[in-house]
Formats: sequence, C-alpha cells, structure tokens
Amino acid sequence: MRRSTIIGAVLVGGLALAGCTPNEEPSDQPPAPGTPPPATAQQHAGQHPTGSTGEHAEADREFAQELLANRQQVLELAGLAESNAASAEVKALATELQQATQPRVDQLSTFLGSAAGQSSGPPEDAGDDDSGLQTPQQMQQLQQLSGAQFDQQWKQAMLSLQQSAGQLARAEQQDGSAQEMRTLAEEFVAEEQATLDKLNALV
Repeated sequence: MRRSTIIGAVLVGGLALAGCTPNEEPSDQPPAPGTPPPATAQQHAGQHPTGSTGEHAEADREFAQELLANRQQVLELAGLAESNAASAEVKALATELQQATQPRVDQLSTFLGSAAGQSSGPPEDAGDDDSGLQTPQQMQQLQQLSGAQFDQQWKQAMLSLQQSAGQLARAEQQDGSAQEMRTLAEEFVAEEQATLDKLNALV
C-alpha cells in the first residue's frame, strides 16, 4: 500500500507540473511550420494599400480630355486647309491627317463616355493644359488668311499640335494605367517623328 501510494503521488505531481504553462510573452522565435499567424498579422495581410490607383485613373482621363481637344482642333485645321490653302502639298497632308485623326477622336470620345473615363470629383479647369491648342483669336486670324500666308500659319499651328500630342502621349506612358489609352499613346509616340517630318517638309 505504501509503495502504490508513493507512485500515485508522483504521477499526480507530474501531471500537475505538465499542466503548468509559463507566462505567455512575445517570442523572438519564428512560429513552427503550419502555425497560423496571429490575428493582428492576418488583419494586416488582408489590407491592400490604396496606392495610386486613383492617380493613375485620373492621368488617363486627363490624357484623353487634352488629346481629344488637340485632335478636334487638328480636324478643324484640316477642314480649313481645304478652302484656304494654296499649296497642293498642304491640302494633301491635311486630308491625310484628317483621315488618321477622326477614328482617334471617336475612340477618345467613347473612352471619356465610359465608366473608366468618368471622374468622381468636380470638373477641372481645362484652360491651363498642355494640349497645344490655338487660342480662339489665333483660329480667327487663321480663318481670315489665304494663300501662302495661310499655309505658313497652318504649318506652325499643326506643328504645335503634333508636338503637344507627343508630350501628352509620353506623359500617359509614364503615369497612365488604362491599357487602351497607353496603347494609343504608344501609337502617337511611334508616329510623331514621321508626322513632324511631313509638316517640316512643307514650303
């Protein structure tokens, strides 16, 4: 009896010691494989930074808005050349630019009418942009010109618009995120020099 009692006491004591746990304190040791992370870590992991998604979307909208205004004026100038230009080369290039520009005007208008092209904020002042637009006064003066004088002023106006379109396209390549607008920007950059060469070749 005495021997069994001693053994029983030892077993009870061992079980009691096994049930004791040290104070739970943060450990520097990494958790064992398969151990779920703490709840706080899970919460942080579920949080995605908002980042600059909104900024990228706004860059796409600004690009589309400014390039649309730029291309619309190209169409206006191209139409004006049909009646006011003296040079056959100017008229031919105006027709070429018109044919290349109209589909892009349609594309930009469609994008700005889509959900991706809508801004959630108040409309921005578009008066101070980089679209290279001629002022209403400059357009009025150009409309009153004809012959060789018109041809020279038309050439300078088109150069300004084409150079500005290239600048807008490069900014979109850097800051934009909409694939459709980035592809359009790449096309402009690829074609920019050829168009400038044709304009500069005009006498």
